[in-house]
Amino acid sequence: MKNYLLLTYLLCCFTYGFAQQAVRKDGVLKLMDAKGHYLLGYQYEILSPPPGVDAAFKRAGFIHPLNTLSGKTLTRIQPSDHYHHFGLWNPWTRIAYKGKVYDLWNIGDKQGTIRSQGVEEIKSKGKTIGFKAKHAHIIFPQSEKEVQILDESWEAHISPIDDKRYSCDLTSTLQVVGQDTVVLKAYRYAGLGFRANEQWTNKNSKIITSEGNDRKTADGSLARWVIAEGDLDGSSAGLLFLSSPENYNHPEPIRVWPEQENKGRGDVFVNFSPTKNKDWVLVPGKKYILRYRLIVFDGEMEPTEAEKFWKKFTGQ
Repeated sequence: MKNYLLLTYLLCCFTYGFAQQAVRKDGVLKLMDAKGHYLLGYQYEILSPPPGVDAAFKRAGFIHPLNTLSGKTLTRIQPSDHYHHFGLWNPWTRIAYKGKVYDLWNIGDKQGTIRSQGVEEIKSKGKTIGFKAKHAHIIFPQSEKEVQILDESWEAHISPIDDKRYSCDLTSTLQVVGQDTVVLKAYRYAGLGFRANEQWTNKNSKIITSEGNDRKTADGSLARWVIAEGDLDGSSAGLLFLSSPENYNHPEPIRVWPEQENKGRGDVFVNFSPTKNKDWVLVPGKKYILRYRLIVFDGEMEPTEAEKFWKKFTGQ
């Protein structure tokens, strides 16, 4: 009955032209603007890997597609070079728990995974629409049954800016499950990752950071914001990533793939990684929050514009 009422409400929203719309279909929650543009998909049901690939690479709880207003898809999932890449997603790579270390990023190693526990809430107010979902961070100890060690609330909200841009706010709230401390160990990548459309290579894309770094120098640097943009279907589009000053280890270290990644193609991967150079100790009974804003755009973005967006996001 609950799902029926929700579906009825969403259909009414669609029929009568409310500012934004949300529709569930084939295990994906689809968020659209008032004109029906499909902007964001949240995969709440498990997606299996391509045929012939180890079932360990199945996963839910990620965003794909992330589209511009003109319909260009920025994200990519399950590429053959990294089947564990899922558009916009946020696992942790080295997790210390009860004296052992687990990897929830490289899920093909079968040490753990992250499971979506479904969409808890769809929120709509004015021209803004979003959702709240739950993620269970699971480890696979060799001598025990699987164990959930972290509970995550994941929220996303999209709002219009103009005819070429909109914002997407992402908030991750982590809590320890049980009474044992969880340590997110320092490693070169972990946290919010973005795997770009396969059309982007070192020939037609670029990276610019708040500190003036580019694709050659960005990896390992600290940043308040990062622009990733390039050519898609004959014209430019991209993302501006904004990191909240309240995030752990801000300004955050970033992971950016080198220009010759993937046999010289230079595919694009960008990751805000607060634990790249520093452990993060999570204790029971506390909430740990990471906030980001994405500005999704058609065309190009200048660093001066990015700085204005960051100041608006942070109130500085």
